Amino acid sequence: MSAKKLTTDLSGLVSTKGNAVPVANVPTRSAAPAEHETEENNVPLNFRVTAELRRRFRMFAAAHDLKLNELLRLAFDEYEKKHQRS
Repeated sequence: MSAKKLTTDLSGLVSTKGNAVPVANVPTRSAAPAEHETEENNVPLNFRVTAELRRRFRMFAAAHDLKLNELLRLAFDEYEKKHQRS
């Protein structure tokens, strides 16, 4: 039995350097970071969370076009507002 190999033209799937075309309807981030987000102001914050919380946090941030540190700051700001002691 002779198997004939089918060939498919895949050249349209590869972009040549410098000729890439942006995908339509992709949201863009702001070019300049806010004052509190500059690299010089950032320090590491390390702690463990469950895999489920990590997944939900990352999915929410991506769905709302937020960086992970932006979402954490926004969430903490809201929590802090609700729990201020007078």
